[in-house]
Formats: sequence, C-alpha cells, structure tokens
Amino acid sequence: MIKEIITQLEDRQDLSGSQMEAVMKAIMTGEIQDADIERFLLGLNAKGIAETEITAAAQVMRDRSLKFDIGDGSHIDTCGTGGTGLNTFNCSTASAFVVAGGGGKVTKHGNKAISSQSGSADFLIEAGANISHDRDNLTKIFHTVGFIFLFAPLHHLSMKHVMTARKKINTKTIFNLLGPHTNPCGAKKQLLGVYEKDLLDKFTIVAKNLDMQHVLIVHGFDGLDEISITDSTYISELKDGKINKYEISPSDFGLPISHFDEIVAQSPQESLNLVQDAFAGENSAVQNMIALNAGAGFYLGNQVKSIAEGVELAFSTMDSGKAIANLEAYVSVSNS
Repeated sequence: MIKEIITQLEDRQDLSGSQMEAVMKAIMTGEIQDADIERFLLGLNAKGIAETEITAAAQVMRDRSLKFDIGDGSHIDTCGTGGTGLNTFNCSTASAFVVAGGGGKVTKHGNKAISSQSGSADFLIEAGANISHDRDNLTKIFHTVGFIFLFAPLHHLSMKHVMTARKKINTKTIFNLLGPHTNPCGAKKQLLGVYEKDLLDKFTIVAKNLDMQHVLIVHGFDGLDEISITDSTYISELKDGKINKYEISPSDFGLPISHFDEIVAQSPQESLNLVQDAFAGENSAVQNMIALNAGAGFYLGNQVKSIAEGVELAFSTMDSGKAIANLEAYVSVSNS
C-alpha cells in the first residue's frame, strides 16, 4: 500500500481521506519502515498538504491519543503550531492562566521547545509544575484551578513510530500541523496560531471538517503564531460553521505598537520572569500582548461578547492578582 501512496504523492496527486486514514493508521501502529515514512512525508511536502489530508491524519491521531473527557464542553485550548523560530516569551501559556484566573476553563495542549528557546512544557517546568499525565491528578487540577496542561508526548504515544524519520528529515512535515488539531480533551474552542499566512484558510477548513465550534486562527504580520503586539494580526474565525476573516491591530484596543525585542525570551527562566512581572501588574509590551491573546480566549469561552471586552477583563485579571494566583495554585496542586 505505502509504495502506491508514495508514487501517487510523487505524481503530485492528493490522497483521498480514506487513503490518508489508512496510511496514517499503518504508520502509527509501526507497520511502515522508517525509509518509507521519510519518503511519504517528503512526498507530501513536495506536493503540498491538502485540507483533506490534514483532516484525516488528525482524526487518526485523535482516535489513537490517550484522551479523556473532562469539563462541560466550555473549555478552550490555546495550542498553536509553533515553528516561527522567533524566540518570544510563552504567550499562549501565559494567556491560558489569565483566562483560567478570570473564571474560564482551559485544557492546554503543548510540548517542549522545538524551534524556540522555551516551549510551554519548558515554561511550566521552570515554574515548578509537575506536567505528568496521571488522570486523577489532572482531573483534580482542572476542577481546582480551571487549567490543565496536556503534555503532547504523554498523550500521543504512537508518535514514537515517526520520530526517526522526522529527525532525519529535519524540516517541518504534516506532523507539525497536527498537534493543534488533536487536543486529548476534545476541546471544541481554540485560539490557534499558525507559523505562516497560507495556513489560515487551510486550518479554518480543517477545523470545520473536525466539527470545531469556535476557533480563531491567527497569524501576526510579523510572523508570530500569536495575536501580535508589534504589528497587526490576520484572523480567520470559525463560529458555528460560519467563517469570517478580518485583521486587528493593537491600536484597535488602545494599545501601542511595541518593538519586537520587548517580547523576546532566550530561556524558560527569562520567559517566566517576563510573565510574572506582567501578572504582577507591570505595564509592558508583554502584558499588553498577553491581554490581547487572553482577551481572545475570554471571547472564545463566551465570557465576553467581543475580543475588546476580553482585553479589558484580561488586564483586570492580571492587575488584581488573579492571574499570578492561578499560576501559583496550578504549580502547587500539580505537585500535591
């Protein structure tokens, strides 16, 4: 089967959903050799990865993940693609704590750093958290603080079968696109940043194919996979099956455009320090950027009616001490 699939890809022909599902199942169960996985991934890259292929692959990963039901369906995820190589502070993780501190529910999917200096897992470990996947403890944490971290390698064990091929290729493949679509808690609402503008439409269609309820796919003009504070941001919004595209700027929310070097972090410790200062009420580009992204999170969670209202709630959550209290409570209960 894999030989025919590779030939089809090398002929620049898209795979059907059923073909992609079959080959992904074979890969994720260790039935395909590393050399063929490598050719398959490179063939997809050369052809260009279609929405149908991402959808089918994501569905297989979802089916094979170590998942569990939690919450009432109101929880959101803030997992993006990463892959920008721009070394900014851990904005999506910080924003998640603001949302949870403001009364929202977040099931955050994430990993250690791959293309940056500090991934979400690195940030949380630096803060002193235990990010293991004991289900009883995850449930306790979620119901105590409204936030849990789902460390991707512990929930997607089948990924071990593609590690060798991915390391040898050493470039982005379809697997860099799948993580944001495979939340182990089945989150239906998501702030999803992408590393290039061309993925906005593609990811919106995939989210629709996967029956997501409300998703904001974002990409900063500056290349960030976050809502940016240094420039405007493209947004493709999927809500109840309808798609709306627009752009937002920090100035739309009364915030100044900042310099990129104000949001750079070269280590998990530096990232944590920047976030702790913002949570302590220090007005900065970091605090403003967290507010923008957390504001979108509040909007996704139906706690406010607009991103603008969410930004106001985000600032008050940080300035009141609720965000830092939520982070500290998470670290404490994760170790209990």
